[in-house]
Amino acid sequence: MKQHLRPLAHQAARAVCAFGARRFDAALGDVEGTQRATLARQLERYMGSAQARALGLRPGLSAEAFRGRLAEQSWGDVEELVRRQRAGEAQVLTGEACARYQPTSGSSSKVKWVPYTPGFLADLDAAVTPWVADLYRTVPGLRTGQHYWSLSWIPTELRADTPDNINDDTQLLSWEKRAAAALMAPVPRWVAYARSSEDSLFATLAFLLAARDLSLVSVWSPTFALNLFEGLELHRHELADTLVRGRWQRPGMPGAAPCCPDAAGILRRARGPVSPELMRALWPQLALVSAWDTSSSARWADRLRALAPHAHFQGKGLWATEGVVTIPYRGQHVLASRSHFYEFVDLQTERTHFAWELREGQEVRPLLTTGGGLLRYALRDRLRVGPALGTTPTLSFVGRMDDTDMVGEKLSPDAAERALRMLDSVGECAPVSLIPVPGGLDETRERPCYVALCEGKSNPDRDSARGQQLERSLREFFHYELARDLGQLAEARVVTTPNARALYQELGVLRGMVQGNIKVEPLSACMEGAAAEHLRQVARPGARGVESWT
Repeated sequence: MKQHLRPLAHQAARAVCAFGARRFDAALGDVEGTQRATLARQLERYMGSAQARALGLRPGLSAEAFRGRLAEQSWGDVEELVRRQRAGEAQVLTGEACARYQPTSGSSSKVKWVPYTPGFLADLDAAVTPWVADLYRTVPGLRTGQHYWSLSWIPTELRADTPDNINDDTQLLSWEKRAAAALMAPVPRWVAYARSSEDSLFATLAFLLAARDLSLVSVWSPTFALNLFEGLELHRHELADTLVRGRWQRPGMPGAAPCCPDAAGILRRARGPVSPELMRALWPQLALVSAWDTSSSARWADRLRALAPHAHFQGKGLWATEGVVTIPYRGQHVLASRSHFYEFVDLQTERTHFAWELREGQEVRPLLTTGGGLLRYALRDRLRVGPALGTTPTLSFVGRMDDTDMVGEKLSPDAAERALRMLDSVGECAPVSLIPVPGGLDETRERPCYVALCEGKSNPDRDSARGQQLERSLREFFHYELARDLGQLAEARVVTTPNARALYQELGVLRGMVQGNIKVEPLSACMEGAAAEHLRQVARPGARGVESWT
């Protein structure tokens, strides 16, 4: 039935998205008018809320008065309000009821529950619609076939607090677009609730293999997609058996298995690592792969692009769980001016600018006022202003701004990336991330240290030499060297393992993050608790070298 209705779903989606794109096009020529109207709309959503009363918000407040009245927010400023609202108190953050709370992780291991109201979902829909319309226009192959939008495994400990649609990207859409997307979706939602992340990845891959007309793969992190497709080699025989029999070969899978003897035959004839030839044979109609491709994601995006050269590749815009800043549109990353009200802090002058005041070449960080209860909310992202599209600025993602400071070493993502590049130049391994471990890596756990996680063949002797190189690179930074000389930090270490990217994902899950939304950063958040213990186990001699998803 879905197969017969799919052409109609594509036609409906194109028509609905084209309407949204026309509105977005009209806004491109008047970013000031669009943004002032967006602020007015957002303020209306706050009326009647405890937050609006406490801050003295009223309808019709000008952008200038709004900026002068409110200080910028961090998560700590709204955390108690979110807690009250989740506990059942009405109209705390906005005047609307909250549709759901989306889990995300920040600089600590705590889970942040970001409120998603109807107004906030409308904000996101105003960004998704022109983006999808542009995809249909520029990549004709997307007008047929099945579309996979990221659907990630949900950690067991989060399930009691989440509705069943919590981690499905299509839930960002309006109801009519969700209905169309459901007819195009190759992977059922239940995969997010499998017993383990490995079971979820296995089921996802099996359903994608059965989708011979797959035309779109949209994920957030390119490492998630690379990890997924590596399963074609790691689990080749089990996948083939599942697809031939139409039954799972592992216990405890909560839904029915797909059946596709054709894909099973291709898998059984394949040899060696996953190749572009295998990808083309399995998914000949794949027209587009979409993932992050800037800053720390660039190298992994290049690998993903090389794995499926027969498909177009598009880098994502800047999205956070708390809101959207840019969307890919007409070949550029354009401010989503109809979604939220934006302000930008110039990183040189610390002056705050409205979107219509930005100038090409500025480096800024964004403040978002959204329909979900966040007012002048600061994202820790460094952006560079590019040429305007009409009067609307384009922005490119430069990197995160979060430093680590366990004992006063004040290490920045830029410093971490520089140190990792030095390791990369040595060869034989691919650096993934620099991980601060406050409890240390050795058994005594006496002093904090930094660990470079690298992908390659495990060799403790080589890791010792690489560790010395890493230590020399980090000592070029004054505060790090001072902390080492004072004995506050243990020497830096290198851990090389064949499945480093999968390990990075697993460490993120142990910190309470959602797999698939985990972005590989040059400088990780501090690793503590179960995640740190797992890293210590992997770092022990003889513990590395097993190839697995997890």
